[in-house]
Amino acid sequence: MHIQKLFVIVTFSRHIVEQMVTLIGAVPLLGAALQKPFRDYLEAQKAKLHHRAGEGIPTEESWLSWLFEKVVVFMVCFFVCSIVNSMAQSYAKRKQQEKFSAGKMD
Repeated sequence: MHIQKLFVIVTFSRHIVEQMVTLIGAVPLLGAALQKPFRDYLEAQKAKLHHRAGEGIPTEESWLSWLFEKVVVFMVCFFVCSIVNSMAQSYAKRKQQEKFSAGKMD
């Protein structure tokens, strides 16, 4: 657990995060367009997490957080559908084997 905490602290240190944002800017065609929204989002998150006592917490929602929320919802729905599909395939296979074994005995 302590190694995980150390990894998160080191990974999300200001220096490493700035390097990651700079690397996003190096992506051809999309980098420059994605760099500013990521930097703005990270600054907003920092402001939200480091607010002073007595100040209100800013509740502004960005398009990036909205998109991330939709991606997570889509992934959960896909996971549930894959479980239902797997159960249906298992049920169909079991019924087919029962039918095959019953036909073989007749």
